Amino acid sequence: MVDMKLAKSKGFDFGQNAKFMDSAEAIRIADALDPNATVPAYMRTYANPRVIEVLTAERAYRKIAPEVKNGDFTTAFTQFRCLEFTGETTPYGDYDGNGVSGVNTAFPVREQYRFQTTIKVGDLEQKMNAEAKIDLFAEKQKSAAINIDIAFNKYALYGVAGKAVYGLLNDPSLNAAITPISQGGVTAWAGKTANQQMEDLNKLVAQLYTQGAGHIDDSTKTKLLVSPAALAAMNKVNDYGVTMKKMVADTYPNMEIVVVPELYNSTLDTSTMMLMAEEILGQPVVEFGYADKYFAHEVVRELSSLAQKVSAGTYGAIVQLPFAIGTMTGI
Repeated sequence: MVDMKLAKSKGFDFGQNAKFMDSAEAIRIADALDPNATVPAYMRTYANPRVIEVLTAERAYRKIAPEVKNGDFTTAFTQFRCLEFTGETTPYGDYDGNGVSGVNTAFPVREQYRFQTTIKVGDLEQKMNAEAKIDLFAEKQKSAAINIDIAFNKYALYGVAGKAVYGLLNDPSLNAAITPISQGGVTAWAGKTANQQMEDLNKLVAQLYTQGAGHIDDSTKTKLLVSPAALAAMNKVNDYGVTMKKMVADTYPNMEIVVVPELYNSTLDTSTMMLMAEEILGQPVVEFGYADKYFAHEVVRELSSLAQKVSAGTYGAIVQLPFAIGTMTGI
């Protein structure tokens, strides 16, 4: 059973009097519910542990980088530190003070974006579903959790327009994307051989290694983000019956392939791929920031129904080391 105190520390707040109960217990209470009564106590205390399962299940953005809690519902901004080491050495001299080592610092700020959805349950539909042994309130909690998680995924990748909330795919600090190698005028992987696809990846790897200035090499753990269409194209075989995926595994054993549907451009019928280091000198390259994963507000009693607002807060993608990410468009 999930501990309520632990859940709150992870961003799941169901209210002061909340407790977890299984669906069978909730349905037994729902069976006995009098629709003419005041707000039932269980409606103000019930927390379905399936909500947490939904909001911790693997979704595309969670495969890319870790999620990190920053503040709480009241926090307006989060700030993180970026360091760049500078300096040079010169020939030694007893009376010479040349050669200076220093540090450039930056403190980027990200804004919290709060969003919400609502749950509404009518007295009659609650009673009718209880007859069918359906815990309607819990199922609507789960629906709210799914909608919130879909929103988290969107904000993690695209950010929020008009806010200091950026996504991994459009963060302004990222380096400009490079283009694939033209093979007789063809750049998209759909029209390329496995070997030609591998040449494009090698070009992106070279770009990332150059940006890394010695901090990124074959021993660095990296993630290759590709669309489902690009992943399918990687199943093509070369003249020796070897797929690109096999070549990637053999050539770059520390590279993990992650499928991100949002990297496909349906208008152009091409994809973008991103290559990123997981961390540099122990510092994560990207983190997805959040304040609350699931904040359950008070249940409100209306004439013959109950309503509850559920909210959450995100900072989008916090790109701490933009040089450790490379992008190629048009594959």
